[in-house]
Amino acid sequence: MILGGPAPNISGLNLEGTIGFHCDAVILLKHIDPPELADVLKQAPDPAVPIADFFGNHPVRRDFVGSLFNGESAKEMQQSFAPIWSRLKELPFRAAQEDRAGLTILRLAYSRDAPVKAAFNPAYPLIVQYPLVGTGTGVRQQLELLANEGLLCRRHFARTHACNKCGSARQNVYEACPACGDSDLIEKVLVHHYRCGCQEPESGFIQGDLLVCPKCRRELRHLGVDYGKPGKIVACRGCGAVNSTPNVNFMCLDCSAVTPAEGAPATDWSHYDLTDLGLSSLRNGRLPKFGSTPVLERISGAYSPRDFGLIATQEKRAARQLKWPFSVARVTFPNIDVVRRDLGLVATDAAIREAADAIVRMVRAGDFVGVGNAPSLVIAFPGIASVEFGVIEDRIRKTIHDAVEAPLELKVDVAEGDAVIELFSRG
Repeated sequence: MILGGPAPNISGLNLEGTIGFHCDAVILLKHIDPPELADVLKQAPDPAVPIADFFGNHPVRRDFVGSLFNGESAKEMQQSFAPIWSRLKELPFRAAQEDRAGLTILRLAYSRDAPVKAAFNPAYPLIVQYPLVGTGTGVRQQLELLANEGLLCRRHFARTHACNKCGSARQNVYEACPACGDSDLIEKVLVHHYRCGCQEPESGFIQGDLLVCPKCRRELRHLGVDYGKPGKIVACRGCGAVNSTPNVNFMCLDCSAVTPAEGAPATDWSHYDLTDLGLSSLRNGRLPKFGSTPVLERISGAYSPRDFGLIATQEKRAARQLKWPFSVARVTFPNIDVVRRDLGLVATDAAIREAADAIVRMVRAGDFVGVGNAPSLVIAFPGIASVEFGVIEDRIRKTIHDAVEAPLELKVDVAEGDAVIELFSRG
């Protein structure tokens, strides 16, 4: 199937594929936006079909790259695709709609006989992508979900740090003066005069070709006898402050916000290998069902319990320093067992996903949403005190009521300040 132009006439190839119907491969002849390709693959009977790119469509998923599509490059493409076609034929694709995304990742790893490898892409705000899977929202979350359930095995790739303001991982790391925050720093060697105990930067001892103690005025002749050099200090040209340990800051290359290193959210990225359990799930055409928490972790824009806890801790610390409120709401579904019994697991999971999606869309730009156990949702509201939460709670209830047809009951607990972490630890 051709995307991006009319099908050329190449002997021995049928290039008249139609979106939504079976095809052996997708061929890109012009620029294709990643969402457009994702939509085509979403409609394909087999979303793991190989892709050939003849227009430099990085970073979309692609198995063959060429510059000119003609008879010669078509033969090279077919030779490259032959082992992929063979492995795809071994396991015909079948998946329920809710398992399609996860099984597609497992199928890509199997059919390419390769791990899902992470790679740096500076053009992407998170700077790490997975070329085998392609671009798209929630790719890492989906990979982590599969790894959590033992269907993929992690191998560490890299750790990135994100901007506290916009979330970009494109950060410039620099040392800053603890007094004024300026990066105009200079290292100076310390000199210690043993006799009088004076310890100052070496520049204060230099007088022409001699070293003279600025305290007792004696000349220093022999290193290790008269004086020593115990180390270095850092001086700020901006404010003149001197210190031995400058701060480490991150400056965002996208929004220019500055985040202290200890406050920059860290993300660990991994390569992923297909496990025997993952292959078994692929053969069976379904993913294991472990309740609704894994389902919630598929929600784009919702943090995992670990990531939410780390960010909430940092936000709580920042709120204390800035003397402003920080509250967290925990939304649970007390009648979840009854709904599962009446509607079934699939319908209940779908209802909870709808509720989570609605909450993610509802919150302000500075708020953030996490996934808890039981299942539950946790929502952080920087700048809002718990006593002001009545209006927001009504809004949460209305949002879920309007978005979800299932008869889910809601319980909303709110905590502020130090009680936030305790609340989150409950779910």
